Amino acid sequence: MLCGKCASFSILDSYLLGGRALEPREGYGLAVDLGTTNVVLALFNLSTGEGLSRHSFMNPQRVFGPDVISRIRAANEGNLEKLRDLIAEALASGIEALLDSKGLLSDSVIDIVVAGNTTMAYLLMGLPCDSLGVAPFEPAYEPPGTYGSMRIVPWLSAFVGGDITAGLLSVLAEGHRCFVLMDLGTNGEIALYDDGKLTVTSTAAGPAFEGAHCGTTNHGNSASTVLDNLAQYVNDGIIDNKGLLRKEIACHGDALFSQKDISDLQLAKSAVRSGFEILLETAELGIEDLDSVYLAGGIGQAIKVTSAVTVGLLPEAIKHRVKPVGNTSLSGAARLLLAPERLGMDMESMRNVAQEINLARHPRFQDLFITNMFF
Repeated sequence: MLCGKCASFSILDSYLLGGRALEPREGYGLAVDLGTTNVVLALFNLSTGEGLSRHSFMNPQRVFGPDVISRIRAANEGNLEKLRDLIAEALASGIEALLDSKGLLSDSVIDIVVAGNTTMAYLLMGLPCDSLGVAPFEPAYEPPGTYGSMRIVPWLSAFVGGDITAGLLSVLAEGHRCFVLMDLGTNGEIALYDDGKLTVTSTAAGPAFEGAHCGTTNHGNSASTVLDNLAQYVNDGIIDNKGLLRKEIACHGDALFSQKDISDLQLAKSAVRSGFEILLETAELGIEDLDSVYLAGGIGQAIKVTSAVTVGLLPEAIKHRVKPVGNTSLSGAARLLLAPERLGMDMESMRNVAQEINLARHPRFQDLFITNMFF
């Protein structure tokens, strides 16, 4: 349930409700993590809060590109209806498969909560994506709340979506006053929560960490493997602090990374680290003020903290307060499904106080970005 790829629901009783009361209703409900790469659905008994089954599939919209930028472009080039139909049909099939696995009829489902990034929500609802792909990159539409029989978790900005809103609902149950949530997937989103104040930003991160191009013998490596290998190279002096690969290794073709691979990883980790530091500066906080840093998303949950610190993705001073939390988009959607009134109020409170930082326009970003390029 945490990562979206495991069939075990043994942890649900403690992790969904956080010791607080369920808001019981008769019937069944679905929580949906509408990811750019993967879509995960979970079926619940709303009277007990019991997780019954889950189903996942690759987002069929990938035929138009692997990331939100390519899909925005495709939608703006006349493929919006096709993109909407692809995900709508896939969701219908996934829901049918879940219900069939438990012998349930469709009319037994009384609520569906969908959490995804802003672009995925737009495409699901068939909304024009023009404003998402051009400056100043602002949503042209307010979150609708409901779409047909579904409740859409609201987005906070063009690139900080309902997946982060849901993620915050999930980790707020941990009870910490001051924390950072890093959701590192195909896109990178960072949220800083400080005793009721919320500051958010987004940055490109995913493709480099996913390791799709790291070494001819390592095609398709996981994010954890990529960072572990990179950290080992840094520790062994095979890569220097500027990111240069030792010449003899590069010439003999024995390296796990090409020089371009390393440069791409430097860009990605520097963008994330710089965004993290700018959020702290904006909130006038230091690392010592943070109770926790939560790592979520397909990449975030796979990263080893020691490797992330070695390559400079995370500061060493925070390493003992870093906690992988899995698929918080799905878990937050599930929490909202099971306690809609209370968590609905929490969600609206967050939306009302959220402040977005545009890194590209921030006066400190370039300086921090250059500094954080070093290992």
